Amino acid sequence: MLLTTSRKPSRRTRSLAKALARFMNWTYINRGKKSMDDLFEMCDDKLAILKEVKGNPAFLEVYDKNRNLLLRIRFSVSNVEKVKMDDSPVVFIGKAPFDPLILNALPQDKAGLKLARKLNTPKRVYVRRRNGWIELEFYFKDVMVFKMRIRGDKIGG
Repeated sequence: MLLTTSRKPSRRTRSLAKALARFMNWTYINRGKKSMDDLFEMCDDKLAILKEVKGNPAFLEVYDKNRNLLLRIRFSVSNVEKVKMDDSPVVFIGKAPFDPLILNALPQDKAGLKLARKLNTPKRVYVRRRNGWIELEFYFKDVMVFKMRIRGDKIGG
């Protein structure tokens, strides 16, 4: 999957995009002057775009190769911790409000969870629900890289 940002991203949006790409094993590219047509030509499978509101990262949109919107999340994010990561697969722990397979993570079916236990992958996304919010905590080994807070009604596709 290919991840990019809006044309002139803030420093905070760029650092989140790089950390998210490293965590999820995606390819991050600098958007620059590339049009949407250029981006869709560059991607193999899916395209993820990180958009911002008032200089803060706020939306993650995932499109397939045919420009169909697969997932749109409105979120707020904590500070990003810089951590060296490997390219191990990502597993979601808890009931995610969307199919993790859209983000190229291990599926949450029996086979995917069994494989995650067998591999003992260090990349885990813990899904917690609190007071109408869904929190996604991205952990590499025992270090929280960042946390996304999503309003329960702000997920669509």
